[in-house]
Amino acid sequence: MMELIDWLVTQGYAPATQRNHVRAAARLGSWMVTEELRLRGLDAGRAVRMVREDNERHPEHRSANENVSAVLRFLHETGRLRSAPVIHAQPRPAEACLAEWLRFLEVEQGRGTSWIDKARRVGEPFLELIEERSGELDWERVDVAMANGFLLRAVAGYSSSTAQCTAALLRGLLTWAADNGWVKSGIVFGVLSPRRIHSGLPKGLSVGEVAVLKGAVDLASPTGRRDMAVIVMLVRLGVRVGEIAGLTLEDVNWREPSLRVVGKGGRVLVLPMPVDVGEALVDYLRVRRAEPGERGVFIRSLPPLKALKRAGITEIIFKHARIAGLDGVYPHRLRHTAATQILAGGGNFRQVQELLGHASIASSVTYARVDMAPLRPLAPAWGKLP
Repeated sequence: MMELIDWLVTQGYAPATQRNHVRAAARLGSWMVTEELRLRGLDAGRAVRMVREDNERHPEHRSANENVSAVLRFLHETGRLRSAPVIHAQPRPAEACLAEWLRFLEVEQGRGTSWIDKARRVGEPFLELIEERSGELDWERVDVAMANGFLLRAVAGYSSSTAQCTAALLRGLLTWAADNGWVKSGIVFGVLSPRRIHSGLPKGLSVGEVAVLKGAVDLASPTGRRDMAVIVMLVRLGVRVGEIAGLTLEDVNWREPSLRVVGKGGRVLVLPMPVDVGEALVDYLRVRRAEPGERGVFIRSLPPLKALKRAGITEIIFKHARIAGLDGVYPHRLRHTAATQILAGGGNFRQVQELLGHASIASSVTYARVDMAPLRPLAPAWGKLP
């Protein structure tokens, strides 16, 4: 099972999806034992039957077809299965409805990938909640109390900004459902609006913590060189996870030298490439392996050798933070690290804004509160005002 987990990580699956695939693998194994079935006898028809029977037996915790398909692909790529049968089955009503809503957000509202991913995480459990054993969606169950109960459970333990985002997505889903005539239009106005609580100050890593994080990377392997390049870029340039995931070979200008990244709202930023970033990138590109035609810079470790997605980049940081014994380290903290290093080195807020791609300098001025020491000499002592 650990080999499956490692494979899922390298494929770039998000942690929640990884858990779903592992559960599907466990259920598939139990079903095969019951059926006295060996791997060589497993095909698409039997896999579909397993999913159907499991859904009927445990309607509260379904094994989705795509979860089982991923497990079969793992078995094939690791040599345990001659071919990976592709499961084609009629999507459940909750899955079909979710796909329709996400398509509406993307096509009709022009939402980006990040927003679509967040919408999926909210819409999927909500629609599964109202899906009956018969397979139909029971929209009549949806009222203000039910919607708020779901919201409170969904945001428990999360920050106020995440709670606000979740509430906005839930209202969006209910508005779309009301436009389709499935729920009453007034329900959306009863959904709670979590109060926004300003978070603490941006907290970057110390020089020592950055060194420990880098020290956890095994540079003897191509994967380690890739991971080091990702870490160095995050720490030195403060780029976002999505910007790294979207980086292509054409975005690297070796003559300048500089990097072209596409930031929030499609803003194109051209960032200088420091020596250590360039060295880490060259060290990785020398051993980079990718499928023909793949132009993404950072590639998965195992087939298919395609560009890592946002979840894969994030997992790189989580993985090495765990190895290094560092708590609370996530990609955005490395972005904060880049900003605080600029100010600590004598830089100004305009430089922070340009590097991080802030649309407004107000976002950059937030870092003024991180370390008050450089600001104290600017404040005259009491009684000495001119």
